[in-house]
Amino acid sequence: MKQRRQVKQRRQVKQRRQVKQRRQAAHRRRPPPMLMMMPTTFAQQLQLDLPKLKHRLHLPPWLEFLFVEDRKDQAALTDIDRERFICAINTLIANGTYGNLVAIHADMSHMMHATQRFLPWHRVYLLQLEQAIQAIHPDVTIPYWDWTKTAEQGIPPWLASFMPTVAMPSGPPISVIRSPRTQADLAALASNIPTIMNAPTFVDFWQPLESVHGGVHVWVGGSMGAVPTAPADPIFWMHHANIDRLWAVWQKAHPGINPDLAGAGLSTVMDPWSTTEPQTRDIEAMGYQYV
Repeated sequence: MKQRRQVKQRRQVKQRRQVKQRRQAAHRRRPPPMLMMMPTTFAQQLQLDLPKLKHRLHLPPWLEFLFVEDRKDQAALTDIDRERFICAINTLIANGTYGNLVAIHADMSHMMHATQRFLPWHRVYLLQLEQAIQAIHPDVTIPYWDWTKTAEQGIPPWLASFMPTVAMPSGPPISVIRSPRTQADLAALASNIPTIMNAPTFVDFWQPLESVHGGVHVWVGGSMGAVPTAPADPIFWMHHANIDRLWAVWQKAHPGINPDLAGAGLSTVMDPWSTTEPQTRDIEAMGYQYV
């Protein structure tokens, strides 16, 4: 009888200790009140509120942005999708966010070209714009421009007249211009993709893909032809989304084959952000997928 009481008491002590540890862990995870960021847009407010309220609210599909987002082929966008994407870009230009992102790409110290950082760095870069867009229109993602398809081997018609002027944090504004070459020229570049997708190693995949990527920049011409000005053109982001999509497809076919940044003497941190290369390996964990 005494032995049973002792066993019961030990079990109760253990349970109390576990409850206390869980409470302490929950408290550590909760940011101090002074460090909580106040939302500046209604979309951000919803992102804070919906985890608590989603089981009590009936939401339209375009407001259910708490899960993995779909990045769509630009050719599949509805008129509303296109209008809201353009509206978000114009809003970000007006509030200075877009110009700040363009300026980051002008800083070559990030080593994001001609190195194994090219793909993971631009994956993080795309996400910065997408998160800024979703602070305005939570249902909007960056569409991809699939120039591997014959039907898309030209400037997307709905984007043809959208060539904004982008105010920069320092220096003169950038007025977007383009001078695209022929469909046949773009098709010639795209013809390399099937071979690239069969590459067995990351280096064998990344190097020719970055070269084709550069060729598409030159094909568009104008602002897209120079590293400091290219992101001012909205088609830059759609082009890079397609490059990122091709990498995601290759990753699924080659699991576990990743950039070796440390071996190449490169930083694994995708500066100026704190995201590391291993954190870029799973796009669904980053909150999106290609459809």
